Amino acid sequence: MDVAKDIRFSGLRNSFNTNNLISKTKGDKVIWALVVLLTLVSLLAVYSATGSLAYKNYKGNTEIYLFKQIAFILVGIMVIYFAHLVNYTFYSRVAKIAFGISLVLLFYTLFFGVKMNEGSRWIRLPLINMTMQTSDFAKLALFMYLARLLSKKQDVIKDFKKDLFRLSHQ
Repeated sequence: MDVAKDIRFSGLRNSFNTNNLISKTKGDKVIWALVVLLTLVSLLAVYSATGSLAYKNYKGNTEIYLFKQIAFILVGIMVIYFAHLVNYTFYSRVAKIAFGISLVLLFYTLFFGVKMNEGSRWIRLPLINMTMQTSDFAKLALFMYLARLLSKKQDVIKDFKKDLFRLSHQ
């Protein structure tokens, strides 16, 4: 009982103040709430889906995949936090370069991709010996490029369907 009295959580509460964190977070609070909600859903999905795999590979230790998912979530939230601190004009400048790189990577994957699961949709990263799908990078680059294109031409666009087709041929 004496040990329980010696444990003080007040220092932890002062070092992790949620009001301080919320005040430093810029942006739409609804988007941040959706990120947290989707994070919790992903934890539930991974934990419930990997039970039999954990019994097969780790002798019933189902928490391995859970902790691995938590590590990925923490890294992802840090990336999101630091990415939202960057000025949006930087992403506009990077969009053309990223779109060009994604096209090159897609063609590289088409001819030299790693065969996995009956398809060559992956490339192997040489230094870390991991694989990645170039289509994921291409999706991000395409979103960035389209956002850049639409923001540059927003004063010209009157009818979205007609003008988007016209913009794509300029």
